[in-house]
Amino acid sequence: MTSLLFEPLTLPNGTVLPNRICKAAMEENLAVQPGQLPGEKLFSLYQQWADGGAGLILSGNVMVDPSALTGPGGVVLQNGTDLAPFKHWAKLAKSGGGQFWLQISHPG
Repeated sequence: MTSLLFEPLTLPNGTVLPNRICKAAMEENLAVQPGQLPGEKLFSLYQQWADGGAGLILSGNVMVDPSALTGPGGVVLQNGTDLAPFKHWAKLAKSGGGQFWLQISHPG
């Protein structure tokens, strides 16, 4: 008998997760300075989590305003931000077959 934990899960919006394992959102504080972008430390960490086979990986805080960070190494995504590092981050985080969702954060 296979555990339900390893069975696909269809969400109400139709998204299918390959299993029911979720890497919860954590605040990593590993953004590249200056710029507050995802870089090698985040890439490596999320690649390891993807290799673990989680069906859903939630990012740590991704702030929309650089003047309101929750920590010294917070990631910022705002109008005009170079999307290339974010696309690479997403590609690595999804490489194990699961979903990768950004936790978009704003302090107010």
